Amino acid sequence: MRSIIYPYLTQVAGSAKTLSDPFLQRLASLLQPLDGWGSFRRGAREAAVTAVLYRREGEWHLPFVTRRPDLPSHPGQVALPGGKVEPGEDAWAAAAREVEEEVGVAASSLVPLGAGSAIYAAVTNFSVVPFVAWLDDASEINFVHDTRELVGVLEVPLARLLSEEEWLEPDEVWMGRYFPWEEARIWGLTARILADLLPRFSAALGSSAG
Repeated sequence: MRSIIYPYLTQVAGSAKTLSDPFLQRLASLLQPLDGWGSFRRGAREAAVTAVLYRREGEWHLPFVTRRPDLPSHPGQVALPGGKVEPGEDAWAAAAREVEEEVGVAASSLVPLGAGSAIYAAVTNFSVVPFVAWLDDASEINFVHDTRELVGVLEVPLARLLSEEEWLEPDEVWMGRYFPWEEARIWGLTARILADLLPRFSAALGSSAG
């Protein structure tokens, strides 16, 4: 994808000190800072994704993209919006750019909360860092996916993702646990990323409720 420079990304748009929602405040404190999450695996292809939190009818959601089946990398899989980090590009800048390109949400509307743990995918040699961001006013958001790479966008309630009963064990051991949604499955690398992020979301929700 093309490289786009977003000058505003040199500063964090939001933090636990400025966020008014207790859940978001707590979540930001449980994530690594944008400039302190670590580094990519040496020799691996660098990539960044974003878990975009937003409210739809009062309920927290995350958008996932369904990749086209004819793509060379992760064909047909469900993933968080994201992609390759271009040479010289900041990881968060790449993640925000990919959100805009893949689902049509302006990068400037994202409030970054922090990062999860970088994960390495040996099959594709990708080292991926997941970021978490908040989309403030999503009441009128209509996701527009990039038809060159994607089939569509899935809006999944966070509560469903946090429910252990929703995650199933596959017949094929190599696949690992997966989350069925509509006609799709969230598994593989995306499931591994969620295994790191979801406990943080759950802890933040528990603390804010208390």
